[in-house]
This record gives sequence, C-alpha cells and structure tokens, in this order.
Amino acid sequence: MKKSLIAAALAAATLVPAAAMAQSAPAPAAAAATPTAGAKVFDPEGNEVGSIEAVQGDVVTVNTGTARAGLPKSAFAARDKGLTIGMTKAQLEAAVQGAQAKTGEALAAALVVDAPLKSSDGVVLGTVSKVEGDNVTVALQSGSPVSLKKNTIGLGADGALAIGVTAAQFNASVQGAAGGASGK
Repeated sequence: MKKSLIAAALAAATLVPAAAMAQSAPAPAAAAATPTAGAKVFDPEGNEVGSIEAVQGDVVTVNTGTARAGLPKSAFAARDKGLTIGMTKAQLEAAVQGAQAKTGEALAAALVVDAPLKSSDGVVLGTVSKVEGDNVTVALQSGSPVSLKKNTIGLGADGALAIGVTAAQFNASVQGAAGGASGK
C-alpha cells in the first residue's frame, strides 16, 4: 500500500531556510554589533534594509519584506542609526535571488532516480524511485514507497537530497500516515 505524507507536515520543519546564505562584508570602521531578533538593519548610507527575523548561532536571518537572507554575525556593525551591513536592500535581494536560482538548478540536477534521500540528521531514509511533476516517490529502506512533494526536498550541506526533519520525525510521520490510511 502506497503511503502518502502531507507536504505541510514536512514543510513545517524547513530544511534549509528559503533564505540564501548571502555573504556580506561588515561596514568599515564601525564598532562590533550584537544582532537581536526584531532589530532594524540599515545599509552604509542609513537606508533601511529590513529587520532581523532570527538569530541562530552565528547565522542572523534578515527579512527585507521580499527576501530572507542568512548572514554571519560578523556582517553587522553598530552605527549611529543602528545595525548596519555592507549591502543595500536591492543588493541583498539580488544576492538571495541568485543563490536561490543556483540552489534550484542544483536540486533539479540531484533529484533523479536512485538518488539517496537523507534526513536532517544524516540518516539515509531511502532512494528516489520516481519523479513525476511535483511528486517524488521514495523507496524507503524497508522497501515501502512513500510519496513526497518536491518542495519538501532540498539539498543538505553535503549536496545530497535531504528533508528538513530527523529520521525519527520522518518515521513518526510515515507511521502516522499509515495509521490514518488504515483507520479509514
């Protein structure tokens, strides 16, 4: 029996934020800054770029309103107006769009039959057995097929296909979907 997972359940735990990891040099001759969620971000001329959405480790997610970018903490400097990066809003958005296009091309090239699919914790869950439209069928290690939406699959840090949940979370979702299907 073919198991089907709800794309929203897997999409809830994002793989790699849609935000590209844009790199930016810190603004010159400025004091060190401590980015915090909710703070406004400005360009070197004092124009608003966006606001900080989240800070996780050394990655600071900046939301411009139309794009999200993960920047290193070292990209921020404290200026008179507030936190400053060395890019304008337009430059940051262009960098995100370029990174997303490149990532999309790499994903399309990697999403082929027999490619392994890993969890976010690096466990091989199975291999791609079919790619059809927006659907990807994965033959699990157990041999059972599972249908996933393409938008739930991304590239891990090692360039391999991956989903944004751990193996335990994935297996719980598969068991939940199987239980729901058999309970009808």
